Amino acid sequence: MRPRSIAIAAGLLVLAACDFNILNTNQPTLGDLLGNPTRDKLAAAATGVMSSARTGMVPYIWRLGSMGREGINLSGNNQPDYAEPYFGPVQGGGSFGGTLWLDRYQSIRTANIYLQALANNSSLSGPDLLSDAERAASRGMANTYKALAFLYVVQARAQLGAPVDVDRTIEQGPAPWVAEDSVYGYIHGLLNSAQTDLAAAGSTAFPFRIPPGVADFATPATFIKFNRALAAKANVLRATALNGCGGNPASCYTAALADLGQTFLSTALADFQSGAYLDFSTDPGDQTNDLSEPLDGSTWFALGSNIADAATQASSSSKDQRVLTKIDSAEVVQILGGIAIPGELKFTVYFSNGAADAGHPIPIIKDEELLLLRAEASWFSSTPNKGQAITDLNLVRQNSGLLPATTVTSASSDAAFVTALLYERRYSLLWEQGARWIDARRFNLLATIPVAVANGNVPEVMPIPSTECDARNLVTKTIGDVITCTPLNP
Repeated sequence: MRPRSIAIAAGLLVLAACDFNILNTNQPTLGDLLGNPTRDKLAAAATGVMSSARTGMVPYIWRLGSMGREGINLSGNNQPDYAEPYFGPVQGGGSFGGTLWLDRYQSIRTANIYLQALANNSSLSGPDLLSDAERAASRGMANTYKALAFLYVVQARAQLGAPVDVDRTIEQGPAPWVAEDSVYGYIHGLLNSAQTDLAAAGSTAFPFRIPPGVADFATPATFIKFNRALAAKANVLRATALNGCGGNPASCYTAALADLGQTFLSTALADFQSGAYLDFSTDPGDQTNDLSEPLDGSTWFALGSNIADAATQASSSSKDQRVLTKIDSAEVVQILGGIAIPGELKFTVYFSNGAADAGHPIPIIKDEELLLLRAEASWFSSTPNKGQAITDLNLVRQNSGLLPATTVTSASSDAAFVTALLYERRYSLLWEQGARWIDARRFNLLATIPVAVANGNVPEVMPIPSTECDARNLVTKTIGDVITCTPLNP
């Protein structure tokens, strides 16, 4: 069973500065769920928590992918959407820069309501009363997905920070803003609390259905592996955040290695694509993966630099196998006035059996990424293991890319290692999460991403939506080619 969107009818809670009304006439109202949280209602609400993680992921990938010059939207329907990430300015009130916010906080609110209803279930009796272990397992799931939503928020806004204490009434006003490192600290708190709850559940089954995308983690005990994978990733990202890890990034890298030891990490090529995924389908009323477009489609196109920058395979003159697998020639070339990037290449990342598939899942985190997270953490941890880092780079490089071994050695500089690491992450995670842009920013390498157009600019951050700025009476500033307020430094 694929997850369906669930939402709870109009309520009194606010997230950040916004009042979110999440409606679904097939689901109980907010008052009904909170006042009488039966087993069946909670199961439906749990499905909504997991399903809400999918909302907004298509624009998340293509917008961050555009800023990282992975691809471009040449549909022409929303011209600022192709223009802003290339020519700027990226504005908090625009159709491009004002997004990737509300959907994530809607997901967080859905989790908060579910957690409140779950707590209220303890007042019920009979078959509708969940056991303590079932409630623990349910909290573990919800807080893991809540942490994931915050992870998507902070990856896009970076040093601008974000609000985390968002379960507030209108009378309490907008949620306070916290720094980037504090957002990661909050994420770790959620994930660690979730891990404790999942462990406490023991062998008890989840009291709801697990969607196919996380079928490998269908019990609380195995769900911990997904939870720790997110914890490892958050620790690695936190290490390169502004003032990350209290100024001791090696400590976060060391923590990431401990997290990775509890994940589903595997060195087998057959496992590289295993992991946790967001499900999509073409079933009536379900969400589709609109990034999966046929070769004659007119919206999403890959940039030629993906091929030009790719290394050559060890045994032939062919390019990196990941390029050959993920990009193909467009059947119809798209030309859009005002931009000198012809749509000649299409992404096949989300194809199935050689054809577009609107039901193709999108990875949250997969084994191939875990290997690259371990490579980074091993190189920069408190007790570096550079040999392990090189081994992991080569596992990915030689198996996924069919490339010769890296030239990086244990004597190489940190800069040389980062260059090698970011190459592998670029092609292993191409068009999946905006990794090239995120990585370039966190290593202060945005200048290495070509602007791709005359008078172009690669944005430094995604701006804060203007509605959030207006609610706090904050003026906008210019950061590079981004127009945004700066709540931490008004």
